[in-house]
Amino acid sequence: MRTAEIRTRWLDYFAKHDHTVVPSASLISPDPSILFTIAGMVPFIPYIVGSQRAPWPRAV
Repeated sequence: MRTAEIRTRWLDYFAKHDHTVVPSASLISPDPSILFTIAGMVPFIPYIVGSQRAPWPRAV
């Protein structure tokens, strides 16, 4: 099984369970205070800290 197939299966599983599939984000953060990306969570920081409301209830 190729990695592309594993990724597709992963996304399909969560999409079937009411998650919104969010496109991949850049590894370069727009926030200059972040020196490295934290497990792909950088795009979600505004939602985690509450400065913005998330546009979806669940995301993958």
